[in-house]
Amino acid sequence: MIIFIYGTTAEAIKIAPVARRLDALGVPYQQWVTQQHTESLRRAIPELGLRSPDRVIADGWRGRPLQTPIQMVGWVFDVVGWAVRNLRSIRRSLPEGSVVIVHGDTVTTVLGTFIGRRLHVPVAHVEAGLRSGDWRNPFPEELDRRIVGRFADIHYVPSEEAAGNLAGKPNVVLTHGNTAKDAVRDVVGRAAASADGEAKPYGLVLLHRYEFISVPSFVRETLATLEADTPLPLRIIVDSYSSSAIALAIEELGFEKFTLMTKLEHSEFVATMSEASFIVTDSGGVQQEAAALGVPTLIHRKVTEGREGFGTTAVLSEWDLAVLSEFLGSYEGYRQTGRAIEESPSDIIVADLVARGLAVPSQVEESNTPRG
Repeated sequence: MIIFIYGTTAEAIKIAPVARRLDALGVPYQQWVTQQHTESLRRAIPELGLRSPDRVIADGWRGRPLQTPIQMVGWVFDVVGWAVRNLRSIRRSLPEGSVVIVHGDTVTTVLGTFIGRRLHVPVAHVEAGLRSGDWRNPFPEELDRRIVGRFADIHYVPSEEAAGNLAGKPNVVLTHGNTAKDAVRDVVGRAAASADGEAKPYGLVLLHRYEFISVPSFVRETLATLEADTPLPLRIIVDSYSSSAIALAIEELGFEKFTLMTKLEHSEFVATMSEASFIVTDSGGVQQEAAALGVPTLIHRKVTEGREGFGTTAVLSEWDLAVLSEFLGSYEGYRQTGRAIEESPSDIIVADLVARGLAVPSQVEESNTPRG
């Protein structure tokens, strides 16, 4: 039995391509969710074509999104409490040859790894080996990756550099990119077909990370730079966590170039990204997807462990507003068109699981198997 343990919308998006390929082969799997995200994850699961979760380990903070460190601690205790109450009985009924699959760098990734260890089954880490080199940035993601890198049994790494960070460890498998590439490519045709057809060009903004939102003065300075230097109208996507800080600043400062948008279904979001003239974001997932689409992207972070797009479509601001301003005036030079079809990370992961005997196909539907 393959068990996906995830808790955020981004994790669901990147796990979905692997799950779709398992479905095509008739390989059974379960989904255990921690609801680190609540409303957005509940919406995303059916939108991504995923089945309803088999187990709900926790439900955010009393059914609501986690917004403060205290709420995060309470949620962690909920997950640990569930594990103490349930894992012994689950372990007795788990089929031989089971595996837990976790993704990325969230707190759920760490908790899922320890759940797998307590179940006495191997843990496979998708998007393994990424490192910023500074445990404080990004925090806590860099620590999460280091912890999981120590305790996981199989490491699916997106790049040679990531593989080098796990030198000496067994079971390091190069996937030639992140499953975000497949998440985009699997839906890009439908996304283009469902686009609203609006001809007016725009820039897309998504800024939501804790280290950014928690510094109100820098939020305002960033928004002011975008307002002053953008050559295009801006669509800015906010969620329940970032909405108050960003929407309030835009209203109080009287900025006129922003249109606020709530989070979109993934296929709609892919369409919005693909049609954007440029993207400004602090999201690692958006960085990966925008690189797959060839859209010019400014990564507004101090550091990032992901390398997707750098040297071609993406530039890192390092929180230097002069870099942001320069990007807004030269973004077109970062556009990539006519990109060659690359290998599918999800295909590689599924093939490796099959080779290890951890995924046993019951049928092979060659015509329905998604391809990169």
